[in-house]
Amino acid sequence: MDLRQFLGILRGRWKFIISTLVIGTIASVGLVLNLSPVYSSSARVFVSTPTNGQADPYAATVFAAQRIASYADLATDPTVLQKVIDRLGLKVTREELAGDISATVVPQTLILQITAKAASPQLAQDIAGAESEEIVDLVKEIEKPADTNLSAAIVARVTGKASFNPNPIAPTVVLDIIVGIMLSLFIGVAGAVLRDLLDTTVKTRQDVELATGNAVMATLPFDPTVKKDPLTRDDTGSLSEAFKVLRTNLQFANLDASRQMIVVSSALPDEGKTLVATNLAVSMAKSGRSVLLIDADMRNPNVADLLGLENSVGVITVLIGRSTLEHAIQEHSTGVHFLGTGPRPPNPAEVLDTQAMRDLLAHARSQYDVVIIDAPPLLPVADTAILMTEVDGALLLARYGSTGREQLRLAVSRIEAVGGRLFGTVLNRTPRRASTDGYGYYGYGYGVPYEIDKGKVKVKVKESETALTRTGRRAKR
Repeated sequence: MDLRQFLGILRGRWKFIISTLVIGTIASVGLVLNLSPVYSSSARVFVSTPTNGQADPYAATVFAAQRIASYADLATDPTVLQKVIDRLGLKVTREELAGDISATVVPQTLILQITAKAASPQLAQDIAGAESEEIVDLVKEIEKPADTNLSAAIVARVTGKASFNPNPIAPTVVLDIIVGIMLSLFIGVAGAVLRDLLDTTVKTRQDVELATGNAVMATLPFDPTVKKDPLTRDDTGSLSEAFKVLRTNLQFANLDASRQMIVVSSALPDEGKTLVATNLAVSMAKSGRSVLLIDADMRNPNVADLLGLENSVGVITVLIGRSTLEHAIQEHSTGVHFLGTGPRPPNPAEVLDTQAMRDLLAHARSQYDVVIIDAPPLLPVADTAILMTEVDGALLLARYGSTGREQLRLAVSRIEAVGGRLFGTVLNRTPRRASTDGYGYYGYGYGVPYEIDKGKVKVKVKESETALTRTGRRAKR
């Protein structure tokens, strides 16, 4: 992962990071402010070896230094702790008290420093004082010689009264809150990176191209106004421009064909195939070509609702002989001619796999420059695979952050299994400010070369409306 990808993750998951930071900050502040204050007190015990002029002072000092380390360990001995509890009448266990007491040797000295922590400064002072006195008694008991006429080899004594500190040592409010904020930010960023690494959905052109092995013809930006007005009537809008890019690339996907029949499908439902098929038809009609839009999703027809036309008459009506193709077709104000599904059949796949349906498609091809078919999703049903044998190629839709890479691969394999051709893919609903691999704010790539080989002729087209376009005349019927 390079810096650009990392920054792209931060931009794409900034809401998660900010939410984690805010929640973590609130939790840190609440936790720190509700922590009970902790106070500390220290007492010192000096250990020495009486020489009485008979022993080497240096040897005596070395001997005392060796012994003092053992006394530091004995400071939390259960016997010593119990005596402190009994002396002060504490309501704690020896294990709990052991966690509040520490004993360390001051470097380069024979001083043992006893530190005690408690909920009040007075209690901390009392515990430190009692512990130091018990250490002195312990040393006296251990070092007591068998011969009462001899002096003890080691002598310990408290150097002064235990310290009293009215200021708590914990919590350190400002520092703890800062640490909590930094930790929350780290968790947010780490969580965002981890979620991105575990996310198997497609979010970039490279994701789609690696999954399908085909070029991305356009990336369509997310437009919240589509719910209110699903048709791209504004020629200057970013979504309208993206459909122009798609229209241009599709014109060069099959240069030898004077007429095109295209299936628009997706791997799974709710990826926007109907919206794309409809707006692609509108965009092609605006370029002066005669366009027929067929709704072949008999299980869930939606094109008629988008266009505001009638769906009761359509493909099924023509197939059963209740209407001719010419009478079943409706014309929309955008110039698109529309053929609905008609009454919903109980067996859509069987209806599509009939000679009557093949004849209908052949007749439609002969009458229009472009026939666009809104087909059902590829993975749940076999309807689209049946249609693939009668069309020039398919346009496969993938939804940003929703379609999985494996689902795309399976959809492509369905197309290839029936000998169909995949013109290319479309990445739909890309966030306007999401990183689409550096192809611009609008989510599609100005200046990105799209190459098509046709025998000895190699045409390079830029994904821009300034590229060469083909025009067609409406066929007379």
